[in-house]
Amino acid sequence: MDLDQPDDSVLLFAFEAAARRGAGLRVVHSWDPVGENTSAAGLPGVDDPAEGRTMTPGQASADLLRPWQDKFPDVSLTEQTVVGQAASHLVDASRDAELLVVGRASRHAPIGPQTGPVTRVVLHHAVPPVAVIPHD
Repeated sequence: MDLDQPDDSVLLFAFEAAARRGAGLRVVHSWDPVGENTSAAGLPGVDDPAEGRTMTPGQASADLLRPWQDKFPDVSLTEQTVVGQAASHLVDASRDAELLVVGRASRHAPIGPQTGPVTRVVLHHAVPPVAVIPHD
């Protein structure tokens, strides 16, 4: 999950897939703190201009997922915030998953790969099937 560019279509697909399967959902947010904001506690932070505060990634993730958990109360949700590169954490998380859902930002390049580096690594190394959900 990208906290900088969250996309409802990716979350909707993931929650619906979990609900259809009667499975739990683990949402992984990978945080690479190099050059990022930090909270008052010195932890990586996400600016929330509406609230005039900086939140930790875990707080921002929980706030973003709360409405989805309310909409899908039967889906058991586990939130995981990890530090480091997203691709390796997603591949690790895929080892005990039935399906891995990733988002793909729209790329308008006329030639070259239409997926980013994280999606490419996941497609090559994930254990279960991978659903790539395009978004703007």
